[in-house]
Parts: sequence; C-alpha cells; structure tokens
Amino acid sequence: MDTASIARLGIDDLAACLDLAADRRWPRSRRKWSFLLTVGEGFGLREQQRDLAGSVILSRFGPRLAWIGMVLVASRCSGRGLGGMLMRHAMDNAGADTIALHSTAEGMPLYEKLGFRPTGPVHTLRGRFAEHHHGPNRTRPFTYADLDAVLALDAAVTGADRRDLLADYLRFAGHMRVLETDGVITGYAGSWRDGDIVVIGPVLAADLSDATDLIAAVASTVDGDVRLDTEHPALAAWAAAHGIAPWFECTCMIHGEDLPGDRSRLFTPVMQALG
Repeated sequence: MDTASIARLGIDDLAACLDLAADRRWPRSRRKWSFLLTVGEGFGLREQQRDLAGSVILSRFGPRLAWIGMVLVASRCSGRGLGGMLMRHAMDNAGADTIALHSTAEGMPLYEKLGFRPTGPVHTLRGRFAEHHHGPNRTRPFTYADLDAVLALDAAVTGADRRDLLADYLRFAGHMRVLETDGVITGYAGSWRDGDIVVIGPVLAADLSDATDLIAAVASTVDGDVRLDTEHPALAAWAAAHGIAPWFECTCMIHGEDLPGDRSRLFTPVMQALG
C-alpha cells in the first residue's frame, strides 16, 4: 500500500469511521465524527475496497496553525507503517507553521519519529459537577450579537483564524456562555454532548477565576457527567475538588514553531482532535 491509496473521507464514510473506531475500542461517537468530517479534512486508507484500514483528520486554521486528530489504524493492519503514511500525508497538506496534536503514550514514538516534540501533559477529568460558590457570576448566555467579540477573542488567544470552525460549532454546541469585564467580553465557554458525557470546551478566559465561573455556569445545567480536557494543573485541581475526577492523561505535541497565541488563556480545547 502506498500514498496513492490515501483518499478523502467525507460524511458518506461516517459508518466506516465508526467501525474503525470500534475496532480500536474507541467510542462510536457519531456526532463527534460527523462534526470533524465537516470542519476538517478526513483522509483514509482502504485495502482493495475492503473496510477502512486507517484514518486521520486534518483541521487547518490559516497559515499559523493546523491540528491533527483521529489517527487510527485497524488492528488487522498494525505494524505495517500505515499510521506513519497517514501522518505524513496530513503533514504535507497542513500548510501551517505549527502542526499540533494530542498523543496517547502509545502514539508518542511515531510522532517523535516524525519530528513532533511534547509541550506538556493534558489532564482529562470526568464526573458529576458539585456546586461552585464564588460570589456573583458575571457570565450570561451567548447571543449572536456577541459573535464578533468572541471571534476576536478567540483569534487573540489561539493565534489562529478559527472563524469557520466556530461558525459550525455554534450549530454543534449545546450551550454557550460569555463573561464580561467592564462591558467587554473577556471569556467564553461552550459545551457539546458526546454520548452520555457533556464535554465542556472550549473555555477561554483571562484567568483561572473567570474560567471556573464559566465552567461552573455551564456544568450546572448538566444532569450527568461532564468532561474537561486541560493543560492547566490548577484547573484540573479545581475540577477534582468539585466532583470532576481525573480520568486519564495524554500529551500535547507540536511540529514546527511554538504554538501561537496566548495558551495561558486557553483553559480547555473544543475537543482533543481540534485543539
């Protein structure tokens, strides 16, 4: 099998992607895959028109940043170099100064071989939120009148042009809130459902206090478990103290230049596959 076997994946390939995920004991997350295949560029490998042998999704945010996710190879094809082939194809098409991804311990040797370097751990936490008391809450529901301010804030924090992603996210999200400081939007948070869990992300805020206010306001609307992914140890500690317990960890890795923007204000990503 060579790179000529790599083809674009679209929404018509959703069932095959879900089967591939299940083969690797990943959740069959229909909404997540549908969203990623819409906002990103999916690439896949097939063996002689058989079931999907491998996948990768590349999401490009202008010339400064691209994100890679959903790197999967069917168990029957392990050890044949297909993951590296898919990764190199995505990297060749990224067209960005920085390429980033979140890696499990199992995937790190491949990514290091391809020139990626770790930037630090990402803590994933899950649980039912316990009530948060922190004085008056300055958050309120997002309205479309807030869109320009949210887009400007997102560009400043991420250092990338994510307007197309956020336009689709507004239709995908279950709940969105903003936080105002002296009449200026300085933070926002969203959430989306992934099976029986509500993922809280992204969360952008000026500081930890604002981030926890946003998360508490979103989480308090959820009857069930929520999930947070964060590079901020202080946020992970706060979450654990409020019923959202450590679940697992992965590693953020980058290729090329350092991540753009102000990562100190990015408290959770949209999802690990998108940053």
